[in-house]
Amino acid sequence: MSLHKGPLDQEDQEAIILDARAGDLESLEDIFTNLIDPSTLTECYDELSSSSPLHMAAANGHYEVVKYLLSIVPKDKVKAWVNKQNGTGNTALHWASLNGKLDIVKLLCEEYDADPFIKNKFDHDAIFEAENNGQEEVETYYLKKYDVEPEANDDDDQDTSASQEPASVDNVEIKEGTEIEQVTKEATEALREQTEKLEIK
Repeated sequence: MSLHKGPLDQEDQEAIILDARAGDLESLEDIFTNLIDPSTLTECYDELSSSSPLHMAAANGHYEVVKYLLSIVPKDKVKAWVNKQNGTGNTALHWASLNGKLDIVKLLCEEYDADPFIKNKFDHDAIFEAENNGQEEVETYYLKKYDVEPEANDDDDQDTSASQEPASVDNVEIKEGTEIEQVTKEATEALREQTEKLEIK
C-alpha cells in the first residue's frame, strides 16, 4: 500500500497537529510510516493560527516528537520549516523559548540552525520571549551562544531612548481565543496600569 502524497485535508492536518501537541510519538510514527508521506508534513498547519506540528510539539516540550518530526522532513525543506512563522509571526523557537523548553531550544539552534532573531508581529524575537517570560536558563543559553546583551537592564550610561516603547493598551494586541503566547506579563501589566488609571479618575 502506497502512502498518501497529495494535499492533506483539514481533518488529517488537525489529527497530526493534535498528536504533536499531545506528544503522541507512537501515533505520529504510525501515520507517517503507514498512511501519509512525510513530505506532506511541511504543508500541515492549523487552520486558525497557521501553527505547524513543530510549533505545537516545541511549545509543549515534547523533545522526542520534535526530533522525530525534524528527522522525517525532506532535508532541503527542514531549515525553512524550522523557521516557519505562524499567523502571529512566531516560530517554533519563539514558543519553546516562551515556555522555557531549553532542550528543544538547543536542538533547534544547534542542529537545525533555527534563527533566534526572527521577530514576530509584536516585534519580539525568541530571545526577548525568554527574557520577558522569566525563562532564565533559556535566556542565559542565548546570551552565551549568540553573545547578546540583555534588554535595557544595564546600569551603565548607555542611551536607552531607542529601546522598545513600554506596553500599553494601545500597542499590545490580544486576540481572544487565539494562541496563549499573546497574553504576556507585559500585556497584563499594561492592562492593570490602565485599569488603575481609570479607577483613580
